[in-house]
Amino acid sequence: MRKIINILIVIFATAIFGSLAIIVTGILRKKDGFIWCAYRWANILINWCGIEIRKNILCRNEEFVAPVLFMSNHQSHYDIPTIYCTLPIFTMFLAKKELRKIPFLGWAMWVVGFVFIDRKKREEAFKAIEEAARQFVEGKRSIVIFPEGTRSKDGNIAQFKKGGFHLAVQAKAKIIPIGIWGTIKILPRGSWLVRPGKVAINVGEPIDASKYTRENLDALMEEVRRAIESLTEKSKKEWEEINNGVKVQP
Repeated sequence: MRKIINILIVIFATAIFGSLAIIVTGILRKKDGFIWCAYRWANILINWCGIEIRKNILCRNEEFVAPVLFMSNHQSHYDIPTIYCTLPIFTMFLAKKELRKIPFLGWAMWVVGFVFIDRKKREEAFKAIEEAARQFVEGKRSIVIFPEGTRSKDGNIAQFKKGGFHLAVQAKAKIIPIGIWGTIKILPRGSWLVRPGKVAINVGEPIDASKYTRENLDALMEEVRRAIESLTEKSKKEWEEINNGVKVQP
């Protein structure tokens, strides 16, 4: 019964705050209105649905000066409200094209200027990366990227896509890695039922992408991957602790 109530909360909160964001941003032209809507939406999805977040921010507060490029593992659609409820600054997301079709949520993201990427069309994907880099540098917009490109089926971190790293090198960005564990239990891939539960998230030390070029992009990818894997493992252990020592099934 609780799962049904939770999905109704998600639907109504997304419809209400998505509509507000479209009105405030698209019609009234007040960009800050979207930020207010995004935070209220995320807090409702976390607090009203019985989600408890244990967050651990390992880098200094002064590192959170926009623009910042965040890179995280991707377990669930619930990673998005979890990240909003964790980071001390507002961020955009580099999103796959399919999200734009989600009623209210995708529409609001499109209106406010989120960059959508179609990985099946290489030329269009590079144009999207260039637009994201422009927004990052000129608009000083912080962006979250899931370098796996899709949600994990089992919690394991998949192979990284290069698109976000091209953006990082082009924009000479500061990358802050994130590791999340537990959202896959709350809203698994392929399910629409939202389960109450606990999430652990760790935010790591920044990595300077300006030291890299397109020629040694693989080295940057490897450094970021090691950082995300370490933070995810840390989050996994913390998740087990807050679930009374329950071990995660492989």
